[in-house]
Amino acid sequence: MVELGFNNKSRNGFSEMRNGLRRTRAALSHFAPFLRPRKKGLILALVLLLLETGTSLAGPWPLALILDYVIGGERAPAYLPDSIAFNIGALLAGAVFLLIFITAASRAIAAFRRYLLSKLGQQTVFDMREALYKKVHELGLDYHGKRRTGDTITRVTGDVKEVRSLLVDSIVEVGSSFLILFGMLAVMLWMSPGLTTLALLTVPFLFLAVRRYRKSLIERMRVVRTREGAIASVIQESITGIRAVKIFGREHDELERFRKESRESLKASVDSSLIEAKFSILLGLVGGAGTALVLYFGTRQVLSGALSVGDLTVFVAYLGLFLSPLWSLSRQVNQIGKSLVSGERIIELLSAEPTVKDAPDAHTAPPLEGRVAFEDVHFAYDEEADEVLRGMDFEVEAGSRVALVGVSGAGKTTVTGLIARLYDPQEGRVLVDGEDIKQYTMKSLRDQITFVPQEPMLFRSTVAENIAYGKPEASMQEIEEAARLAGAHEFIQEMPEGYDTVLSERGESLSGGQRQRVSIARAMLRDTPILILDEPQTGLDAEAADAVEENWRTLTEGRTTFVIAHELRLVRNVDKILVLQEGRVAESGAHDDLVSSSGLYARLHDLQEQGRDPVIESGA
Repeated sequence: MVELGFNNKSRNGFSEMRNGLRRTRAALSHFAPFLRPRKKGLILALVLLLLETGTSLAGPWPLALILDYVIGGERAPAYLPDSIAFNIGALLAGAVFLLIFITAASRAIAAFRRYLLSKLGQQTVFDMREALYKKVHELGLDYHGKRRTGDTITRVTGDVKEVRSLLVDSIVEVGSSFLILFGMLAVMLWMSPGLTTLALLTVPFLFLAVRRYRKSLIERMRVVRTREGAIASVIQESITGIRAVKIFGREHDELERFRKESRESLKASVDSSLIEAKFSILLGLVGGAGTALVLYFGTRQVLSGALSVGDLTVFVAYLGLFLSPLWSLSRQVNQIGKSLVSGERIIELLSAEPTVKDAPDAHTAPPLEGRVAFEDVHFAYDEEADEVLRGMDFEVEAGSRVALVGVSGAGKTTVTGLIARLYDPQEGRVLVDGEDIKQYTMKSLRDQITFVPQEPMLFRSTVAENIAYGKPEASMQEIEEAARLAGAHEFIQEMPEGYDTVLSERGESLSGGQRQRVSIARAMLRDTPILILDEPQTGLDAEAADAVEENWRTLTEGRTTFVIAHELRLVRNVDKILVLQEGRVAESGAHDDLVSSSGLYARLHDLQEQGRDPVIESGA
């Protein structure tokens, strides 16, 4: 029974080792493209490593010369010239000079190697972050909608640093440790096979220590990385929604939410540090026991004349150097395990495939006229969620103005998202100019669609750059003309640096109405055949709303325009109103016809005329 238990433990140990090696190989294969451009640098680092190993092996020998031939009075070895061998002063000076040279060379090589690895590591981090950031933008809204923003940010920032240690530092450190180990072992066996055997008795205990602590350390680090992502999400959400936090007086609640996530992270980090401390203590005890054994039996050999004092000194120095890479290997095994946690999180992001992507035979969309049709479109945001659209059918002529009306959840925003192919329907087709939009490349399609979102998307850049965000090559004259049409030119000119004024993050330095007018100016400048307006008068004061309504014809002239409207007065003069209900088109027609039909639109209109909110009060 005991033997069976031992065999099971052995098999478990080998199984864990194989699993660790498999995970490491899998990670390295994923990250190999980031290392290939650094191949020459890594080869140079390995050459420097060989030189550094050589100087480490040579380091203790000058001290042995001094102890045996200068202090001990033994006859100098025959390979030394007589001018040094029979001259104590010259022998001492030569040994000291050799010690200085070896030390200086070792330090210089090590310093250059560290600099080289740091440079290679930073370049690898740069490339990896760029690849991750590119992937973040390639993935669709369905991916980002299911994940916390802070966790994604942590993968692009913190996790990359951990992987850097795996790809650059750990590889070289493990190589260095093995080189020193084999070099020291060869010399130690040559000097004293018996003492070397005693030194090797500690090796199994070192690996038992690694096996004991590695798994629990990796589990703790996985919790730490997850908690750090959660903390980043809390911070990001709180700062992004700082206006709401202030308005509702939730500062204390946000602080408590932050503390809760931080406590979890703190506990996991402390547990991880405790595991590493116990591991370090155990390594020190094992190494101390091995050194004590060698010193005891080595001293007995010196007293019996089987070994010189210098040889024992070199052997003990080698033993320290021998145990050091063993400890380093043990620590690197744990560090690799920690880095693999971050590596797997990065691989998960890099391996994610966008659900909406160009078809293999997709072609560039020609200049579009703007005819849009939905054919029996079914769509749900998640496989397990209820359908938002349940057989949506409609057709819109090029250049017409169409309003999407309905209570909250009817599918208005979903329709516009499908037109721009932010999502793909599970069933049915979305056609533009009679062709399924899946046959167009996404960029060529989206280049001909302009959104004016309900919440303007402004960036920390100049007013001019924000207006020209959809058309970076626009001239200053075009930018100003678009601003005039949107009723934004006057307040922009009153700003400290006019169009060169740098806006604060998310445009917080502007009022809500000003942000909306800048957003509308951007749409006017972009001048695409398809225009989507999501509550274009939201956030505007009465004067600004009137200005937008005045320029309504100019903004929508010649463009297929979809207007998501809660304020029904804006859609009185559109060509067609699509009334959505439960994911289908319940009614369609002109304003007057729909009001007189006593249907859903008429009820929504009546509620609004009474000053009540149809989104809340309509039971339709």
